[in-house]
Amino acid sequence: MEKIFLTMGVDAFTSLDLIKKAATHKKLTFCGEALDAYSEPIKVYKLDEKLLAALAKQGIRRQERPDCRNEIFTLVDENPQKEVPGWRPSNYWNFKRLKNKQWFDLGVTLSVSFEINLKKRGIVCWPQAHGTFFSAGDQLPKSRMFKILTECDAKAPAIAKELAASDGSIVITWTDLGLGGIRKIGDLFAEFVGSNKTVERLGANHNVFDPDPRPPHQQSGNELFIAEPAQPKVFQVWRAQLEDYRNRLILN
Repeated sequence: MEKIFLTMGVDAFTSLDLIKKAATHKKLTFCGEALDAYSEPIKVYKLDEKLLAALAKQGIRRQERPDCRNEIFTLVDENPQKEVPGWRPSNYWNFKRLKNKQWFDLGVTLSVSFEINLKKRGIVCWPQAHGTFFSAGDQLPKSRMFKILTECDAKAPAIAKELAASDGSIVITWTDLGLGGIRKIGDLFAEFVGSNKTVERLGANHNVFDPDPRPPHQQSGNELFIAEPAQPKVFQVWRAQLEDYRNRLILN
């Protein structure tokens, strides 16, 4: 059976490879994994009176927590939130009191999370703002916190300033990474199959096509992507493998 040998990092990339390339493109240090991809911290802020005042001016304010006996400092984003039926907004940060001290551990760490978005032809970068104890889970309040703290800091990193100036996220396109036209192998196989349901079902048989259009590692979020220059060769080899499979059926 004819085979194609793809060079990883040249002809083919996993989703994790692509996210790491996007992080490097923005001079970020990647950590995490394909399904939970984020950067190492890009800036850590201690919320002093000036920063707390700036946050309050933009609607992120302290709310008293009588249930916690003054052991928790809570900041709540009081701005309108995105409503999701059946869910309460996750729009607040809790900070614990420092041991043997009169104040709270008001630290906020800025970082970036990454998500492959095929419709946007690239990788979306989302601003993250995590506190020292409990943090907002919704993206909108995290983006607001990120933006306010960054705009108060003339020395904020370039990527932080870029995200703060955006509408809530930025996209690193395949073209930005020098990979314009790259496609997920499953989408290539759908084009190869067309409307032929029989061939489509053969794609689930891991012994017919190589490269496998539905590799097992897809389940981990680590899908395989094929660079545009290698795509015609993949189609050619799949056709030869399909013909070989048909011939073996006839002989049997």
